[in-house]
Amino acid sequence: MPQQILFRNFELLEPSFGELRGGYELLVEGDTVKQLSETPIKASEADVIDCGRRTLMPGLIDCHVHAIHSEVNVRFTIRQEVVSPIEIIRSATTIGAEVLRMPGKVGTLQPGAFSDAIVVDGNPLKDLALLGDQGKHLSVIMKAGILHKNRLN
Repeated sequence: MPQQILFRNFELLEPSFGELRGGYELLVEGDTVKQLSETPIKASEADVIDCGRRTLMPGLIDCHVHAIHSEVNVRFTIRQEVVSPIEIIRSATTIGAEVLRMPGKVGTLQPGAFSDAIVVDGNPLKDLALLGDQGKHLSVIMKAGILHKNRLN
């Protein structure tokens, strides 16, 4: 059986919602999102990551590495003058998935999607700079179910 990771105690930023929502749990199995639920998920074999009320969101398409570079920070900052933060995040998640012809597989945390996620120390809808700054405000970075960074455990 592939490794399971259960995320708890987070504010969910699912781009299709357009807002932060609390009260969810997310179960990842291997490289796939298995379950996103508003009720407790039973997964006794799963490793648990308590997000401490931080923001959990899909990984940024083609930005897993690039989002930490200063040129992306500048682009996010300039675009924020014209476009709302949720639209900028959607362009790096949902819209990016459509461009790649992979909607429902990347840029989302819905069941069946690839398990690409980040945990942000704060609310990127209020401060997009949290997605940059050399990854300083990213507590968890998961790509295809592999934790590349985890400051929470």
